[in-house]
Amino acid sequence: MRCVGKSHPIHDAVGKATGRLRYAGDMELQGMLHMALLFSTIPHGIVKKLDCSKALEYPGVVDVMHCFNTTTKKYNRYLTQFRQDLIYNECIFNTHVRFVGDRIAGVIAETEEAAREAVKLIEVEYEEYPYALTTEEALTGKIDNVFPEGAVFGDYTHDVGEKQDTKDLIKVRTNANLSRINHICMETHVCVADYRKEDGQLTIYSPNQAVFGIRTLLGGIFDMDANKIRVIKTTMGGSFGGKQEWVLEPVTAAAAMRVNRPVRLVYNRSETIISAYSRAPMHFETEMDFTKDGQLQNVDCDLTLDAGAYLGNSINYARTVAHKMFRTYKYPYCHYHSKAVITNTIVSGAFRGWTSPEATVMFEHSMNVAARRLNMDPVELRLKNVMHENDIDLMCGVSLGNYKIRQALEQGRDHFEWNRRKEEVRKFNETNKRYLRGLGVSAGGHVNNFYPGKTDFARVTMSLNESGTILCNMTLHDHGCGTVMAMKMIAAEALGVMPEQVKIGEGDTDVTPLDLGCFSSRTTYVLGNTTIRCAEAMLASIIECTARYSGEKEEDLYIEDRVVYSRTNPDLHYTWSDVFDFSMQSLKQEVFVSEDYIPESNPGVCGVHFAEVEVDTYTGMTRIVDYLAVHDIGKAINPEICRAQTQGAVIMGSGAALTEHVLTRSNGKPSGSLKDYHLINSWEAPNVKVEFIEEGGDPGPYGAKSIGEVCHTPVAAAVMGAVNDALDSEIDTIPITPDVIMEYLHQKSEEAKR
Repeated sequence: MRCVGKSHPIHDAVGKATGRLRYAGDMELQGMLHMALLFSTIPHGIVKKLDCSKALEYPGVVDVMHCFNTTTKKYNRYLTQFRQDLIYNECIFNTHVRFVGDRIAGVIAETEEAAREAVKLIEVEYEEYPYALTTEEALTGKIDNVFPEGAVFGDYTHDVGEKQDTKDLIKVRTNANLSRINHICMETHVCVADYRKEDGQLTIYSPNQAVFGIRTLLGGIFDMDANKIRVIKTTMGGSFGGKQEWVLEPVTAAAAMRVNRPVRLVYNRSETIISAYSRAPMHFETEMDFTKDGQLQNVDCDLTLDAGAYLGNSINYARTVAHKMFRTYKYPYCHYHSKAVITNTIVSGAFRGWTSPEATVMFEHSMNVAARRLNMDPVELRLKNVMHENDIDLMCGVSLGNYKIRQALEQGRDHFEWNRRKEEVRKFNETNKRYLRGLGVSAGGHVNNFYPGKTDFARVTMSLNESGTILCNMTLHDHGCGTVMAMKMIAAEALGVMPEQVKIGEGDTDVTPLDLGCFSSRTTYVLGNTTIRCAEAMLASIIECTARYSGEKEEDLYIEDRVVYSRTNPDLHYTWSDVFDFSMQSLKQEVFVSEDYIPESNPGVCGVHFAEVEVDTYTGMTRIVDYLAVHDIGKAINPEICRAQTQGAVIMGSGAALTEHVLTRSNGKPSGSLKDYHLINSWEAPNVKVEFIEEGGDPGPYGAKSIGEVCHTPVAAAVMGAVNDALDSEIDTIPITPDVIMEYLHQKSEEAKR
């Protein structure tokens, strides 16, 4: 192929490398003001009184918005589609505050410095209520006054298949606990809003994953015509799910409309941690039934999800775990139950993989415990139970297509030299007093779009330019990971040109087609397929125009390197610039096409990861010695970018397994500092080898399937399994920090003395 399968830098690499690229936080609009917010300092209570007089007197302050002078219309920050069925229980500013970090007021000033200084001068009087920082506390009824409906939402039960007779089956019961983690993107949360009172036009500049979702949300809050709201997706410095729910957009919109001037709001790192949203803490209780030879028969899973202070996506998130239960393993029966519980903590929201990594931690921990009970090798147990090609996902009833998880397991086992390493690890642990090593394996699956559970579609348009190049228009949301370049490559491949001869922008509700946004790993599969259809239509349109102008038959014309040739007339050849010219001058029309696509498949995409770790039993510190990730990707559109995606995901998932945790103190105050939130640093990062299985066979663009989320799915479970292997333990909570390890070793030592 001309483009696909070859590595290209991302579309804005030069701008980023030179520092010339503008992010939303760099924007300077004429007359722009700045905003800073006041957050609740108590975890639960009522704002009785606000005194803003000193803030209003501060030099440079233009206005102060707060919970008593701003709309109290409720909304849900997760709203991404028109008339989406959600519970609305959050306001732009809240009088009933439900966590430390809840928004109370905002100062609008000529400079950000003035806004931040003036915020400190606002005096607040609270009536404090009892608070709950865990789901266990909330379920006692302690905060049933948190909402009129109470603290428990979305009680959900789902049964799939037929339960197998449990006689003679080996029952494996496990818990799995995941802590609250933050996205820690390089770019913090930011939004710029511009409002023109003279024509009622509101424009939002935001690094986000769904421009049309923001338009829908703001239209509902402010009772505005959609034609009056324009949302432009700006260059994004990372999301990982952290910018697919609307935190700053309603606030800046309200501010700009109030002062009739552009307003920019930028969260610093601390504010992004404590007042945006994080991945939900989760508690799984799982029971699995196995035959004596290791065949999985029944799965019974109960999930309690900590929603934090507002519902956001938590009901949907808890339920979506059920839809990942048959993306990796095949078994006859599953009973699933979930609920979302409100606590007086940071709001929970989306995270990379949208429940796949969380479900994988639960499932893979259970598989590891089962392997111990059954005295089986963990890889062999997985090989016995994984899905095969063309198996049916029982939750949604669709085929997994050319699904290569078995091949990924076998390839990874061989290339990681699993059996050799097992023996080496055994010998190492026998001869070392201080250090222990362990191996972990994890298999995880994901999706490529919403089909068949939710509506999914896309539209792409193309037009021919006078220079013989192509302007391609679709609604993209590039997170900084190369989505625009991937679409340029797909378009170029289908058109027979080079990527630099195709221009593609990003989402803009006034310009680009209606689209659902960047969710469910749908971009490559859905928009990529649409792009190919549109490119094929463009080639046909160029042929048709040439035939009409030249009098040649369409079937006698063909295209090569942006030139139209005739099979019957060697002297006839027209460049695409010529086609543009005679289409405009003679046919009096633009060479323009528009194509729609509705997916009717959702094949399986998977990864199998292998980790070797070393645990220092004197300090509890864990080092990842080596790592291999094997992925069934169908076809890597841009291989180097796909590898980089996977390597980054391994660092992210390793942090979730070993170090990352948003600390909340007993008074409800979270830590908003990277001093207390520990990331895996570059010097700690392991060597990550990435291998792709590229056999195609599914109806993705050139056989391609998703990679951006599934590459994160197996990571935490693989590292968790390796640590447990090293310690000969069944630790069921992540992160497995040095404190957790030292506590386990202490308890093990005490038990040995008895």
